[in-house]
Order: sequence, then structure tokens, then C-alpha cells
Amino acid sequence: MIELRIASKNIGKWKEFADLLAPSFRCLPLDPAAPEIDETGATYAENALLKAQGYFKWLQKPVLADDSGLEIDVLQGAPGVLSARWGGVTLSWSERFAFLYDLLRPFPPAQWTARFRTVLCWVGGTREPLFFEGVTEGKIQLAPSGVQGFGYDPLFFSFDLGKSFGEATDAEKSQVSHRARAVAAFLEWVQKNPHKLS
Repeated sequence: MIELRIASKNIGKWKEFADLLAPSFRCLPLDPAAPEIDETGATYAENALLKAQGYFKWLQKPVLADDSGLEIDVLQGAPGVLSARWGGVTLSWSERFAFLYDLLRPFPPAQWTARFRTVLCWVGGTREPLFFEGVTEGKIQLAPSGVQGFGYDPLFFSFDLGKSFGEATDAEKSQVSHRARAVAAFLEWVQKNPHKLS
């Protein structure tokens, strides 16, 4: 089984990737001593590349990195690449939810359509980085619901599931999430090009 480092210290995200990539890969979390990589890119792909290359240089082992974001149509795609630190890096998630709802309040809920987007970047050896994208459509609910998942999951009503990601089981979310779709694209490439991973 191929070992793969996931370029995230977020345990919820690492677990999700580990489940999605099994049994093809054994996913290892980052060492707590791993350096922080500044996500200064203007796009998901740029941020994913920064993390993948940064941790590959530190580890000298294959790395899969992602950058993901919530895109709300009526807010012109915000928060996008700023999702994890939107409203300020010191905000708790409940405070970040309140910040979002304050911005949405002037607009009717029918316009609160949104999507999650993920871009994965794989870096290993001397080969060119590989990128894979996944998107899932939904809307922002009137109030958070559910305690599953992490981040904006309790706010996001999935059109595929008919419930929020916060209410969905891991198995349900793994069928339709943006990360699941990006990972599926990565695994499809791996199946066709196993020799290119080394």
C-alpha cells in the first residue's frame, strides 16, 4: 500500500481524506512539528501547490494537498479562498457563521445558493504537480443544523442529500462532497497511471 502524507493539520480533514483514499493509500497525518505554510495564493490551485511543494520539500515524500472554499453566489463567490479565515483569523466558527449571516441578511434566502469547491495538488518526486477539482452544489440554510463534519458543514444544505452536511453521516457525505469528487478524479488518474506515482 502506498503511503501518502496529507498536507493538513486539521484532523477532521485528514480523517476525511484517509477514508476517501482507503484502501488505495495509507494516509499519514503531518507531524505536529511540521512548519506552517502561508497560503498566499490567489486561487485554490495556487494555495494547494504551495502546501504540496512546501511539505514535499520538508518531508521528501509524496504529498497530497488541497485548498477548499465555500462560494456564495450572492456574495460574488465569497468567501472563496478566504473561507478558513473569513472575517478574521481569530474568530470562532460560531462567530464566523454570524459574520456570514450578517452579510446575507439583505438578500432573500432564495438567493443564498452556494457551492463547495476543492482543488487537490499531488507532488512527488521530480514529476510535474498534478491537480484535480471537485464541486458540490447547495445553498446556505437559514440556521446551522447538525454536529457532523467541520467548518461550514452545518450551514451548507446539500442539494444531493437533501440535508446539511452537518446532518449527514460520513458515508453520505463521502458520496457527494467536493473532496470526495476531487479524490475520485485523483483515484481515476492513479488507476490509469500507477507507474507515474513513483
